[in-house]
Amino acid sequence: MPMPEMKQMLEPAALQALLNDSRLDASLAHQQPQAWAQVWEGLTYRSVSYAPSSLAYQQAYLEDAGWQLQDISLILQTDGRPCGIFPLALGGPPASVSLSGFGGPLMAPLFVQGLSPNTVKKICARLLELLQMLAQRLGQNSLNLQQAVLPDQTALGLSEWSQQLLAAGASVTVKHDLFVDLSPSLDEIRAGFRKSFRPLINAGLRHWQVDLMDAAAADVAVWEELKALHLDVAGRKTRSDDSWQRQFAMIQAGEAFMVTLRDPETHRLVGAGVFQINRDEGLYGVGAYDRALFDKPLGHVVQQVAIEYLKRQGTRWYRLGERQFAQDQPTPSAKQLSISAFKQGFASHVFARPEFVWPMASGV
Repeated sequence: MPMPEMKQMLEPAALQALLNDSRLDASLAHQQPQAWAQVWEGLTYRSVSYAPSSLAYQQAYLEDAGWQLQDISLILQTDGRPCGIFPLALGGPPASVSLSGFGGPLMAPLFVQGLSPNTVKKICARLLELLQMLAQRLGQNSLNLQQAVLPDQTALGLSEWSQQLLAAGASVTVKHDLFVDLSPSLDEIRAGFRKSFRPLINAGLRHWQVDLMDAAAADVAVWEELKALHLDVAGRKTRSDDSWQRQFAMIQAGEAFMVTLRDPETHRLVGAGVFQINRDEGLYGVGAYDRALFDKPLGHVVQQVAIEYLKRQGTRWYRLGERQFAQDQPTPSAKQLSISAFKQGFASHVFARPEFVWPMASGV
């Protein structure tokens, strides 16, 4: 069945006209992938969410769900030189068009090290002006935005981006993200785990056959086993082969790895977790665990082995995911609360993540 046509597409010429009107010096990222890589190399902290492979995977995942997305991510420039990146997508479910950070709130721009505060201030102001013009063109009454947690920069206080959003009339709520600081020794990191987890991890390490698959050991047959386990656990196919292939390609490229658990007698795969990785951050991506063995220490072992690998690779922080609370909006399910409470048992830090709603009636 053909996909329904998007209500509206933004032609490059129309975007360029808006860029000119906002006086923002920027170019489309998909036209200059080398510029994105150049900025990436100069970032103080590389959040996995901003990696090109992550954005492409997220787009493929949403398109599997029936979304139509146009990637209009921007390379931000000063004096014609790339200095920042800003992920931005246009589209949504059928017959719906809006601006998003590839299905979620708009992400904050990231800038290279050493950029002057005045330059950052000017670029943020002009970027917000561009977003307002885009939203008005689309008839979008408000924008949802967030400030990603950059652990090494939390001591700097509220970012310029967040300050300008608040000054422009945005309201703010607070979400929370779980991290593990990987700078201490492994013994110190493990000592910080929830006390009840430690004997479970030890028992699991004795009971399961534990393997790790990274770029040096990428095996498509093992990957197919994970897909089969995920299908069995979910009870239906929830993702396309393309999205799975994109994740496997991350492993082949050294941007992800997988921890697997097997029954030592039958060699059957009973659990696995996939993690993205770069110099600064690891991220827990997807996991699948045999439902019949939920009373056994599966996820506990996978998490410890992943943390050990991230530590060996010199990664600075491990992002486990969001810590949800019962009072959050929208209200999380009991399962979501249970999963986030489990993850907190490994975390060394819980960081606040501001989320903003910016009504377009407000000025910049």
